[in-house]
Amino acid sequence: MNTSNIKSNGPAVTAQIYNGLGNQLFQYATARALSLRSGVPLILDNLSGFPRDYYKRSYQLHHFNIRQQCIDPSQSYATFAGRIRRRAQRLLNRNRPFEKRSYIQEMSPALEPRLTGLRVTRRVFLEGNWQHEDYFRDFREELLRDFAMVTKHEPANVELARKIESVQAVCLHVRRLHGVPNVANAAPLPTDSRCHVDPSYYSRAVEALAGRVERPYFFVFSDFPDWARENVRIPFPVEFVTHNGADKDYEDFWLMGLCRHFIIANSTFSWWAAWLANNPDKIVIAPRGAIGLTIHSVPDSWLLL
Repeated sequence: MNTSNIKSNGPAVTAQIYNGLGNQLFQYATARALSLRSGVPLILDNLSGFPRDYYKRSYQLHHFNIRQQCIDPSQSYATFAGRIRRRAQRLLNRNRPFEKRSYIQEMSPALEPRLTGLRVTRRVFLEGNWQHEDYFRDFREELLRDFAMVTKHEPANVELARKIESVQAVCLHVRRLHGVPNVANAAPLPTDSRCHVDPSYYSRAVEALAGRVERPYFFVFSDFPDWARENVRIPFPVEFVTHNGADKDYEDFWLMGLCRHFIIANSTFSWWAAWLANNPDKIVIAPRGAIGLTIHSVPDSWLLL
């Protein structure tokens, strides 16, 4: 990735990158599609979104084959003065016609159809998660190239990748630490439909997938593997992938994407691993109860349970 800073004076799309890896990929994909449709440069604001992040998350797109330049610090909103300037930009643009805005803030997780038809003719700053495939569906090939991982993999992951590619690998992802900071000894919050899917989802998903795939071999990825071992019952060969940890979740993301089929969690992390997987015959199962809460869009070909 080109990490040099750039000042933008002509037409361009600048995207604020923040939150966890899955949301960072949505933010990039939406802005990349907008820049391609408009024929203007894309600039990534990798500074404004992280200094006050409660969960201590950081910019992770440098692990991928992304060549867009990063914002010049003087144009970011990372400082106190920058936050004041951002507040003014939000207010100034809120009542402007959509196509004339220079600052576009996502006001709702619902699809914003005006964004899919926008053609940028000025400097435009995007702030939001933009969790809808409609924003970037037409640019899959470009995103597959951009999201190829360039960070060197550790030997243990290279060895596991060989095993994944030698079997009918099924990625099963369990997300339990929604709303919990990335700290040692983190524990999940009390069960809440906005944070967790019912454990029965995994049993039903395993059964449904096993009826469609011969000799499935499950690889379980989770931010809380002890819970996954106790609550996810898989009557097939299974391996729990636990050695990478939160600091190297990009390695888990790479391994997940090598699997042939997917049972995703209520998580943008496994959403993207499944979406990017290039197996034309892949089966992807997603939790119906998460749609509209932690997931806002799934391809028509995915099975909802």
